Amino acid sequence: MPDWRAHEESFTELERLVLEYAEAMTATPPAVTDELTESLRRRLGDTAFVELTTMVAVENLRSRLNSAMGLRSQGFSDACAIPPASRTPDGAV
Repeated sequence: MPDWRAHEESFTELERLVLEYAEAMTATPPAVTDELTESLRRRLGDTAFVELTTMVAVENLRSRLNSAMGLRSQGFSDACAIPPASRTPDGAV
């Protein structure tokens, strides 16, 4: 979701923080700030924060492995794109 910032209205504040964290974590070099980490830990708690960090790391590893092995997208998103959800002001879909 490289263009998530163009659709910020489609995400809650917490979802935007998670996306920002995933992006910062996977940057080369990583760009995670103490402020972003603390903001997520306050909202998620330590256990969920560790789980989030683990899943981002696993997906980054998978993506880099696929790239190094020459594995490419099979084009499913070209035919099955899901448009961003419209949300009400309270964050409901």
